[in-house]
Amino acid sequence: MKGPETSGPAAALVLLLLALLAAESPAKETRLANLKIFLGDSLTEGHNWARDFPPAVNLGIGGDTCGGVWARLGEVVDLNPAEIFLQIGINDFLRGAPPDEILAGHLRIWDELAERLPASRLRVVSMLPYLEAALPGLPPNLELILLNAALAEEAGRRGLVFIDLFRDLADADNQLRLDCTSDGLHLAPPGYKIWSDKLREFLGGPS
Repeated sequence: MKGPETSGPAAALVLLLLALLAAESPAKETRLANLKIFLGDSLTEGHNWARDFPPAVNLGIGGDTCGGVWARLGEVVDLNPAEIFLQIGINDFLRGAPPDEILAGHLRIWDELAERLPASRLRVVSMLPYLEAALPGLPPNLELILLNAALAEEAGRRGLVFIDLFRDLADADNQLRLDCTSDGLHLAPPGYKIWSDKLREFLGGPS
């Protein structure tokens, strides 16, 4: 899931928001009211979250991993959002990382955010299904189901909201629905419609 560097409109928006925050006050607590950060890889990058849930910044980067997200959490801290929607781990999975390693990568991100942004609400979005026939040789979706169960359990233990999108996007055989994907892994517009509708259950927003 190779993607573009953080540049262009998304980077410009991040810089603009940082400038606005700095202009309002030098205090670290300054926050743009109701700002939402969508953090992850190309699955996050591929949608216009600011249109659906303004004000929002898309910090999805194609090809990113749990370790990559952790390394750039400074961007998130600087923006001091009200809410953070984290969806990450599929590239770790594609590269052969076992479920316990992906879980550990998530927990490191959660811990860092809890320490540096204690007032921000973290929403953890589940791993999404993929189409096994389109990507032969990978572990089955059953592993992602088990990983999601572990993520949900840990999120519950920490009092975090866990948003399970797997079931919404999977067919009866636990495969990514054909109408929701462009290539067996990435989402098509109907898939993002399901994702956005699911989020509205948690924060509301325009239809």
